[in-house]
Amino acid sequence: MIEVRVRAHAGHFRLAAEVNGSGVTCVAGRNGAGKTTLLRAMAGFLKIDEGHVIVGGLDVTRLPVEKKGVVLVTPSSTFQHLDVDSHLVWGRKLAGKQILEDQVSKAKSELGIDFGGRVGKLSLGMRERVSLATALLTEPKVILVDEAFASLHDREEFITAYSRLLVGARIDLVFSSQDASDGKLADHLYLIDEGVTTRNN
Repeated sequence: MIEVRVRAHAGHFRLAAEVNGSGVTCVAGRNGAGKTTLLRAMAGFLKIDEGHVIVGGLDVTRLPVEKKGVVLVTPSSTFQHLDVDSHLVWGRKLAGKQILEDQVSKAKSELGIDFGGRVGKLSLGMRERVSLATALLTEPKVILVDEAFASLHDREEFITAYSRLLVGARIDLVFSSQDASDGKLADHLYLIDEGVTTRNN
């Protein structure tokens, strides 16, 4: 469960947003509506002026980024010098967690990661699969995805498979999209415009 009420500014842009829910949440809005600003505020990369971010009943607003239990995935969230298998377990190693080969194999199979090699030589869609699987295997409490589903050719199928794995791991997902129809892939839909969110379902 994630509960967010934030007021923040990024330059002249003002954010006044709320997001509450568990499971999968879609935040939809046009380019420049404030989606990235909201996710950055939730992840702790943008200082908020007022409000809170509560994850699993714990107020993580003032905690350091690495202690919030929140991971932000963007289209550029890869370490391009690593090979695929090393990348997938990078987050677990950083967190001091045991590497479970069965868990890694299941994620690769479910998410269509049937390729290897250096991440920097992969297509954008392949890199996004790797970064999203890496976040999943790290096992945070919440994964925030800033349009990192956009370059996947089987986007709907991937989001469905990803959501299924998240349920098993008890991880909440908040993803942004420019297309409000993506709300059908989520448990909750928020529309955002000029930094203000409106709950749609």
